[in-house]
Amino acid sequence: MCSIRAQKQVALTKNDTPEFALKIRLTALPQPGEFDEFDFSHFRVGGAFVVPAHLASMLILAGYAELVDEHPARAEAADFGQARFPKRDRKFQI
Repeated sequence: MCSIRAQKQVALTKNDTPEFALKIRLTALPQPGEFDEFDFSHFRVGGAFVVPAHLASMLILAGYAELVDEHPARAEAADFGQARFPKRDRKFQI
């Protein structure tokens, strides 16, 4: 016989779900009516802000922001092929 137990349902709230955030620099403010669902009153042009990834991507794609790279690329050594080491003199080998 198969029995099914009722399990407690847990509703996820916005605070319970993880969100990726990106750091952007605002290059211009959106025109009124373009992003009505967001409040930009505390944003200043030229300022760097950490915002949810979906908002950051929309602002970047619309041309109002640029991504701030906190980990710039490091210089890499040039690769000139296989390393050449001086040949050992066979007289000194044991």
